[in-house]
Amino acid sequence: KLIIARCARLLAKLRGVINVWKDKGQDGEVYEHTVPVIEKPDRINQLFYNLCRGHALVCAKTQINQDDLRLVIELAVDSAPTIRALLFRKLLENNGEMKTGEVMVALNCSRPTALKEMEVLKILGVCYITQDSDGSVGEPEKTIHLADSFKWFLSDECKVIRGIPLPPTQHTLSDLL
Repeated sequence: KLIIARCARLLAKLRGVINVWKDKGQDGEVYEHTVPVIEKPDRINQLFYNLCRGHALVCAKTQINQDDLRLVIELAVDSAPTIRALLFRKLLENNGEMKTGEVMVALNCSRPTALKEMEVLKILGVCYITQDSDGSVGEPEKTIHLADSFKWFLSDECKVIRGIPLPPTQHTLSDLL
């Protein structure tokens, strides 16, 4: 039930309705936005739970297991708007962190579009952004980081449920003795 609740909270945030635009302010260009409309995850939670129960029943099981939960995790991400779903998946592939240039490549878009999509995830509470100065000419790179409340989606438990192979563990000499 905890995993289903996490997925419901994620989808509620990812499906949030918001308009973001770039505006010129006193400190240069800034992003302005409408107040985000984020639904409560209660209804999504119930739908996901019913989906899991239905899938278990169809598979002749009396309890929900990892196969049932895999559907909910994938559905939570795939039910988001396409660009947000793609960016969230790439964020998971990159261990919860991506620079502006990486977002541009992942989304096959321009820098302004990448920055806007990063800002949207920040406003919705899925991520936060830091600004790095790498000493190069032009705009410094920004980095998007997965919010702590969604770090479970980076965990080994989540990867196992999703069927993603875990990297081999490194054993030290003391582990072998």
